[in-house]
Amino acid sequence: MGIFITVEGIDGAGKTTTANLIAGSLREAGYRVLLTQEPTGTYLGTVVKDIIIGRDFGKNIDLSFLKTSSKKTVSIMALFLFSADRIVHLEEISLKLKDFDVILCDRFIDSTYAYQAVYSNGKDDKSFEELILTINDFVLGQKNVGISRTYLFDLKPEDALKRLNGRAGKFDGFDSEPLDFFDRVRTNYIYLADRFKSRIKKIDASAPAKDIADMITKDIVKLINTLY
Repeated sequence: MGIFITVEGIDGAGKTTTANLIAGSLREAGYRVLLTQEPTGTYLGTVVKDIIIGRDFGKNIDLSFLKTSSKKTVSIMALFLFSADRIVHLEEISLKLKDFDVILCDRFIDSTYAYQAVYSNGKDDKSFEELILTINDFVLGQKNVGISRTYLFDLKPEDALKRLNGRAGKFDGFDSEPLDFFDRVRTNYIYLADRFKSRIKKIDASAPAKDIADMITKDIVKLINTLY
């Protein structure tokens, strides 16, 4: 039985590039590694990418309500769409853990909280934030899949934006959000890292990707040896 690892962070933090380096290093060391991501490539994942992330309103479907709905309403809708995609994804993960030593996922439950909780009303609206965490736990429990470790790539939004400006296909539907939005996303990630210290390991994402990949690869190998 393999272990399930997730990588998280704001766009431009370098998690996707580093995840590929980690997967390559682990494979060279003889481990069987599956690299996956969310949203998935399933129909549900495509809906999430097109509507929630891509803001693609050019389909032959009336999505005008998304333009007139409050941000919190859209956020609640996104929570359930992401969760629907995730339960299908977990079906695949739970089966493939038997065939792989490591399944490495680019974005998972923590992204849903970090991005959707931005639209809660703060101290007076903790119920929405807790609902996100409750749904995340419920979905994981359906397939009895546990996350062995989450690596949070922490980077200041202004530094992440500089990286994105030099990258082709750099932006998704969140690029229209102000810098303050990403500050709040980062704050949400840090909150999760403090709340779930035993699972989430915060990484200084300003370091070179190769150095980060080497450090995480060693940690994953150590984790495998500890568990098995």
